[in-house]
Amino acid sequence: MLHHVIRPSLRVLRRFGLAFFIVASLAACSSKAPDHPFLPWDITLLPDGTSAVFGVHLSKDSMLEFKRLYNQKADLAIFVDPDKKTSLEAYFGPTDVGALSANVAIVAQVDEKLLQSWISADHAKPDPTPSGAWKYPMSDEQIRTAQNLPIESITYKPSADYSESLIERRFGKPESIRHAKEPYEYWLYPIKGVLITVNKNGRDLFQYIAPKDFAKLTASIPPEAPQGK
Repeated sequence: MLHHVIRPSLRVLRRFGLAFFIVASLAACSSKAPDHPFLPWDITLLPDGTSAVFGVHLSKDSMLEFKRLYNQKADLAIFVDPDKKTSLEAYFGPTDVGALSANVAIVAQVDEKLLQSWISADHAKPDPTPSGAWKYPMSDEQIRTAQNLPIESITYKPSADYSESLIERRFGKPESIRHAKEPYEYWLYPIKGVLITVNKNGRDLFQYIAPKDFAKLTASIPPEAPQGK
């Protein structure tokens, strides 16, 4: 699993390789992609510093709107990392995005104080995860509120293995590349709000956030490996 071999660039990736426990879910039918063939490199930049990808407007549209667009089941949970930071994450599992299939996870834009209040009010015991985070279940009322929160970021793990030449052809040259522990590299596209974790031995990870919030993606990139290591 990815989180066992590399520290991810966003907390959701520490859980991305996990088979999500059945904690909470949005009511949904079987997966069915929208008619428009949204592709990973179809990114619309907007004047207010936000962007749109996969048919949703980051920082504006909700997780429920993504679910309705793709008619896809999602599992929701609150995570508390070892550093005590909290996040609300929705995992959509294998999803047909246009002609392509991928696992999709979403981080909600939410005040950490609200998540802490939900944890305190529920009194449910959390489950440990291999990443070291604790996973908290959510009540039906919390889910109803949570599914309407704006999307902060989307993580996309395609079933296909993209070559570096294809990534560069579709996304352009990255503004910078950070070299972490082999076999991973981080390709940064701050103007587009995209961070790509290039895995030289397997499938890559694509993360999308409003360009104005790009620092949130880069904040936890592992330090660059010393030269010659």
